[in-house]
Amino acid sequence: MKIYTKKGDKGETSLFGGERVKKYDIRVEAYGTVDEVLAIIAFARSNVNTQKAKGYLFKIEKELFKLGAELACKNPEGILKERITDDDVKWLEEKIDELMEEIEFKKDFVIPGPYSSSSSLHIARTVARRAERCVVRLSEEQDIRPEIIRYLNRLSDFLFTLSLYQEKEEVIKKSLEEIKKKISCEVLNAMEQKEFPLSLDLNAALKMLKKAEEKAREINKPMCIAVVDSGGNLIAFHRMDEALLASIEIAINKAFTAVMLKMETSRLSELAKPEGELFGINNAWNGRIITFGGGIPVIKYEKVIGAIGVSGGTVNEDEIVAKAGISAI
Repeated sequence: MKIYTKKGDKGETSLFGGERVKKYDIRVEAYGTVDEVLAIIAFARSNVNTQKAKGYLFKIEKELFKLGAELACKNPEGILKERITDDDVKWLEEKIDELMEEIEFKKDFVIPGPYSSSSSLHIARTVARRAERCVVRLSEEQDIRPEIIRYLNRLSDFLFTLSLYQEKEEVIKKSLEEIKKKISCEVLNAMEQKEFPLSLDLNAALKMLKKAEEKAREINKPMCIAVVDSGGNLIAFHRMDEALLASIEIAINKAFTAVMLKMETSRLSELAKPEGELFGINNAWNGRIITFGGGIPVIKYEKVIGAIGVSGGTVNEDEIVAKAGISAI
């Protein structure tokens, strides 16, 4: 199938329905500009860094296909099955309101940039405004449903709001990267300078395992228990009879996480949420970071000298057994 037809070589094109018009016809200008908006939104979707924004933009692309198709028809009622409705306009308004609750809006001129995600949304916004102007001009000459004009008007407002949201998300992303970098550098520097004395020896680790197992038996929960040194290296491990096999790696990684981040793993549950300052930290260290309770660092003279990790029960039960293990030393 050839993509070219040569039917437009004389400066004319066909509307839906078969009518031939000049390519500079105001109706062609209107739906052609909507097509520009759609293409730029597709580009913006490839640049934004959140699934929320990608989902919003993908939905709008599909709506613009319907809107553009209607503009390409002089009598769409008998041709098109789906058209833009007031519900589509209301959806844009609802999303604008939701996004505005998440951003700090300054009532002043906004200079686009410096991120490709927000800048591409600003480009889409300006072309959406141009599309709106074209359709308004067309509506003065021909019958255009008011829902189309309302949709394009709200669309540019939505794209403006989403660009501000994306800038906020870019700042969070950059801050998270800095936090991860700082944490990694601190750990590496400490290891290079040998600031982590291996004072948590096998004898102490075995005491911890024994005490933790006693508590696990007391609450009738077979557990996997791991003890690591200050570098996250495994010193001792015990899997109680009937403890889940999946808990082996989880227990070891809980202890590893507690050492690497110098905190109880239970603290990470909030920090690692999408709105938290350590969102995405679970992808660090080849996915070994655990973001739920059961890993507790062993601290001596304000230094982390090792950690215990427990898995096999509920988060609360894991923490109880881990604390019992630490109490042994």
